[in-house]
Amino acid sequence: MTTIIIGAGMAGLTCARHLADAGEDVIVLEKGRGLGGRLATRRTGHGSFDHGAQYVTARDPGFTAYLDRAGAARSAAPWEQLGVDRTWWVGAPGMSKLVAPLAEGLDIRKSCRVGSVRRAGQRWAVACEDGETLEADRLAVAIPAPQAATLLTGVTPLADGLDGVRYAPCWTLMLSLAEPLEQAPRVYRASDGPCAWIACDATKPGRAGDGENWVIQAGPGWSETHLEEPADTVSRLLHDAFESWAGALPQIKASQVHRWRYARVLKALEIPCLWDGETGIGLAGDWCLGPRVEAAFMSGRALAGRMMDAQSR
Repeated sequence: MTTIIIGAGMAGLTCARHLADAGEDVIVLEKGRGLGGRLATRRTGHGSFDHGAQYVTARDPGFTAYLDRAGAARSAAPWEQLGVDRTWWVGAPGMSKLVAPLAEGLDIRKSCRVGSVRRAGQRWAVACEDGETLEADRLAVAIPAPQAATLLTGVTPLADGLDGVRYAPCWTLMLSLAEPLEQAPRVYRASDGPCAWIACDATKPGRAGDGENWVIQAGPGWSETHLEEPADTVSRLLHDAFESWAGALPQIKASQVHRWRYARVLKALEIPCLWDGETGIGLAGDWCLGPRVEAAFMSGRALAGRMMDAQSR
């Protein structure tokens, strides 16, 4: 039994890990050059930036156990912050490393953008934009709901309910400064606005060499308002807002912005996953359960369970 999994974020890799550990053949297709999805690390000539998810927390015992294993493997570490009610975990030395234990030993094809999927007799055929077509007995799709809907509409009835999922976007500014910002807090949170999250990455474990690399993330309302504006315009607005917050900035060595169109789930389906046992296709993601990395882990685990239950019958 072979399964193709589209998407190498937390949900897709969790599903793949559980299937592979059960002895099943798994191929993971990822359109990007790295793993982790929004657990993202941007590496530059001026150090690295966690420009996606900033940290994760755990309530589910299975996810807690996974973070403990990742910590033992030095792929994750607690980020000590005062005044928080749960441990903040981060990937080490970048957020993308949080999924490294899940990916170990898997057949992962990076830079493989899927163009279409279709039924081929009793199997699934997945056509990649580079011209290669792969076939498998089962298919798991673990990408943001709007992208899954585009790929699967007319292919499976599972796509019909995805319109109910809602996301908030996020614009992120990455700044590398020549000197420390002595006057500014190292971590700051607000509910919205151009500076809803501010952090110096060097405060996270394993990142001391990154010096004064700052990540500024706009809130959902601000990001939605400016969603389609040019990147250089957004960069200027965020820079000005950051300087208003922090005071006069030292020399800026490097600056980048990134737009996350599907950054945070606002409305989830509130079910663990979607599964069609007749045709062997399933969907998973944080959008099934809620706006947490932990939800993506739980959804991927749930889909793997449904697949293995179907196989055992």
